Amino acid sequence: MSETVGEIVKTEENSVNIEKEAEVEGKGIDLDRVHIKNLPKFIGVKQFKKLLEKILGDVKSKKIRYMSDYAYVTFESPEDSQKAILLLNGYEFKKCKFTAHLATTEVKDLRPETRGNKESDQPKTARESVTPLAEMKYEEQLELKQTTSEQTMDKLHGQLKYNSIANIGKQGQFRQRLQKILPVPKTTGYRNKCEFTIGNDINGDICVGFVGGRFAEKKHFVIPPINVDIVSNQMMAIIKDASEFVKETSLQPFDEFERKGFWRMLTIREFGGDVMLIFTVFPLEVKEKTEEIQKKIEERFMDFETFTTKQFRVCSIYWQEMIHISDSPNFKLIAGTPYIYESLLDCRFRVSPPAFFQTNSQAAAVLYSKIGELCGLVESSKPTTEEAKKPEEVVPEETKEENLEDDAPLAKIAKIDSEASPAEDHGTILLDICCGTGTIGQCLLKNIQNTQKVCCVGIEMIPEAVEDAKQNAKQNKMEKCCKYIAGKAEDTFRSMRYHLPNGFDLKKSRVVGVLDPPRAGMHEKVILACREMETMRRLIFVSCEPNAAINNIVNLCRPESRKFIGAPFSVTRVQPVDMFPQTKHMEWIIQLDR
Repeated sequence: MSETVGEIVKTEENSVNIEKEAEVEGKGIDLDRVHIKNLPKFIGVKQFKKLLEKILGDVKSKKIRYMSDYAYVTFESPEDSQKAILLLNGYEFKKCKFTAHLATTEVKDLRPETRGNKESDQPKTARESVTPLAEMKYEEQLELKQTTSEQTMDKLHGQLKYNSIANIGKQGQFRQRLQKILPVPKTTGYRNKCEFTIGNDINGDICVGFVGGRFAEKKHFVIPPINVDIVSNQMMAIIKDASEFVKETSLQPFDEFERKGFWRMLTIREFGGDVMLIFTVFPLEVKEKTEEIQKKIEERFMDFETFTTKQFRVCSIYWQEMIHISDSPNFKLIAGTPYIYESLLDCRFRVSPPAFFQTNSQAAAVLYSKIGELCGLVESSKPTTEEAKKPEEVVPEETKEENLEDDAPLAKIAKIDSEASPAEDHGTILLDICCGTGTIGQCLLKNIQNTQKVCCVGIEMIPEAVEDAKQNAKQNKMEKCCKYIAGKAEDTFRSMRYHLPNGFDLKKSRVVGVLDPPRAGMHEKVILACREMETMRRLIFVSCEPNAAINNIVNLCRPESRKFIGAPFSVTRVQPVDMFPQTKHMEWIIQLDR
């Protein structure tokens, strides 16, 4: 009893110390909010919530804000906060000793800072903000991203181990499944899509460029895209002319804080000679004024003289009115053609305003070629002299030695070359999950559709994208081997056998899946559906944000249970691709087998 009283007194003293510190800093404290520090970095938010429930028992939390190695937890009352501090402070988990105390009050002021109330720090240039690696040699950029990939592999290994997933080996062994990052042929001027904010710069002048401050930090201004090498010269010429045009209209940029203004954003999509502009605005009450602005945009940007006088050529202009950022897209064609086109790996694709397309077309060719290789969908041809000399891929000797001392050996990397097997007589089915406009499936099958027995079934939730995919397949003369379905993957999988071309059988054909989800990852229902598709022995998971994909990968590899039906996958290979030179981002191709 005395020990408990002593702990409570200590906790109260701790809270008093926090109060004194807060007073010194000019801050208050939240009596119902607890700040927890020193959390293990390898656990995710779901695991943290479960752990919190276990520790707190009957003390229920109201709101949790998890930030990797620390967290803020709000409770119903100050009494519950004190109980939580008593239970959490000093708690040890995975060699980490938690500290818990009352949190200092967050003072939120959404008004932008002005020079009158506080001298702002020197803002970053667009080059520093958008291309933080621009001053590094390309070889050094690749080395940095390789190191980052190794760190992410360690994090993935930690998550797999925490969830009791077998056959992952030791951390060093698991890291050997990571391949060397693939460079791309174009590192400057490669962005085929850029979204430029129309706002005010640090001096209050109208500017079309990139956001240079954050709302949460009470800073919001626009910086011109000067010396940003990933933006093409043609885009820069358009930005210059658009800036002048916006100023000439005398209509102000939209202010998110005051909810006033007109101009929001200019999106530019550029594919070779095809350029599409999308003007996004806050709607005006006077319809006639809107029509007047649209007419001026058409006259100015669709003028054929712009190519010789201003060094740009526009062939499509769309208009979008948006009250809130979260509003559904609504595009209105006001001039030019409804689509622009891009060619990739002998295929031609039409691109509409909302359609997803890889932002670096030449890098996409590298990405898709590698995906095809890992799927086993490679063009039939005799190996070159150099290729014939390459030795067969084997597990490194160091790995073999470690395996002898470890109960969980490194999974063997499955061969990707085509081999004689009964399944090949029934062909290969490629499931293009989240297929968008059909780029991956068509690029992979274009040059092998006449030499191999293959078909692609694409699944996409957006009906407009499915229609684009069908039109692209028709244009690329692949409508017989490429089928597209509008719907959810978890629903479509159950009736997949009815959508296959003649001669293919889910039970007899080789089934390979490709999943290219949004940056935030894939919904759990799709992951569960992939596991239930038992005939799919290989899944290629493509992620532009590897850290966000970890939860999906873990769920694909979990042991079979009532929730996770179907045999688990294993990570057999991870191939980074440098899709975004001069930035810290990259693409991961994750090969999973079972």
